[in-house]
Amino acid sequence: MKNKKTALMFLLAVVLLAAGMTACGGDGDAANDTENAGTQAETTVETEPLDELEARKLVDDGMGTKDFGGEDFRILTSDGGTGYLYVEETTGDIVDDAIWTRNTNVEERFNVNINVIYDASYSDSSKYLTNLISAGEDAIDLVCMQVVEMGMLALSDYYMNWYDIPNINFEQPWWSDSTIDCLTYAGVCPIAIGDMVISAMSGTYCVYYNKSLAANYDLPNMYDVVNEGKWTLDYLIGITKGIYADLNQNGTADAEDLYGYSSDARSNMDAFLWAFDNPIFTKKGDELVYTYKTEKLNEIVTKLVDTFSQYEGISTDFTGGFNYSINLFSESRSVFSNGTVGASLWATSDLDDDMGFLPYPKWEEAQSSYYTMVDGSHQALAVPVTASNLEMIGTVTEAMNAESWKLIVPAYYDTALKVKATRDEESIAMLDLIMASRKFDFGYIYDSWEGSSFILEKLVREKNTNFESYYAKQEKSITAHYDSVIEYFANYEG
Repeated sequence: MKNKKTALMFLLAVVLLAAGMTACGGDGDAANDTENAGTQAETTVETEPLDELEARKLVDDGMGTKDFGGEDFRILTSDGGTGYLYVEETTGDIVDDAIWTRNTNVEERFNVNINVIYDASYSDSSKYLTNLISAGEDAIDLVCMQVVEMGMLALSDYYMNWYDIPNINFEQPWWSDSTIDCLTYAGVCPIAIGDMVISAMSGTYCVYYNKSLAANYDLPNMYDVVNEGKWTLDYLIGITKGIYADLNQNGTADAEDLYGYSSDARSNMDAFLWAFDNPIFTKKGDELVYTYKTEKLNEIVTKLVDTFSQYEGISTDFTGGFNYSINLFSESRSVFSNGTVGASLWATSDLDDDMGFLPYPKWEEAQSSYYTMVDGSHQALAVPVTASNLEMIGTVTEAMNAESWKLIVPAYYDTALKVKATRDEESIAMLDLIMASRKFDFGYIYDSWEGSSFILEKLVREKNTNFESYYAKQEKSITAHYDSVIEYFANYEG
């Protein structure tokens, strides 16, 4: 919810205060006694205060300790690997070790065995799941797969409503605000986003910032620009459109040259829709309203097409290939590049320059906040309709998300910030800002490749500024699709 961050800071403050009293030698009764607390304050010995990430570990998830008799907790995932769900042993890698610790903690606390099942691709995993459900088999407790594919399955009645699962509390900080604000309609939420889904962090779109190149071109401290609210697309265009070097000296701007700003013409472009505060669906009271086609959408399309086709210092791959901009950035040939937080971990490992992360730019300074979205390859969580041990599923899922928030998210932050970004307070604040600005749009998750989520990238690749004509041809089928989605939720019977 909107106040979750405030509630979280209060919760952590209480934890920090309690930790401080414990360090001073006070017992539980004295901690609740005002006079004793004042006396203790006079005799307190200074101790090293806990930081926010350490304080997380002391937050109670409310699940207590339960014995599920050695049951398997069966998670179906995809993409040929277990991702951030399971590792066989500690390896010394900070994230792997955090995953192992989380799983071990949960297994021992609830007497369960975490069993991760995966197939070669999300489509194969979907077929596997649908075959099981069609046969009425209770073989999977939790699904963690590609989110748009999951949206398609949800509309075919393959998932339960999360609000029918005991012990799940979406108000807790280990669940995304969007689970309530954007993904719940008519009291129904088949798909949820929690912190055990690390791909919902790693797939977050941001702007890479080569600090060394920026200094070479006398650019200001971009963190200051962001914090002052001046980080807009026009600002980005203004400082990058003239930065170009024909490195291979062939007289043609190509993938071997240096640019001020670069982006793929894939979901990197679609992310601007949310960055410019133009969501597909908007929650208005209890209703979800299709708000995609705004007055400014024509301007957005024209601006993006012009940005990536008219300026020498701004480049994209109009063929629709992948990793164009990140390859430029990894070789110090782009001052700014659109990419995901996670991709930086492998793409910039050999980068000699100092780098950082910035949010996607705003449409205009008057826009209240920075926003971004997460690439569609990210995973989400759902419970199959054939699952039966709901007490175990709710308990273990809540605990795994809480443990992920306490252990894996800080480890991932640490890893991401240590790639090339300076691990300073400014860098941490930027990553916090980016993660807090994520939007998981109802219209994107239930797009089924029939909605309006991917129009921007298509128009940019085609260099087509005639949005009205393009949309007029698609509007009937798009609105029919979303009408059917809304109808499904409104008539959901469980």
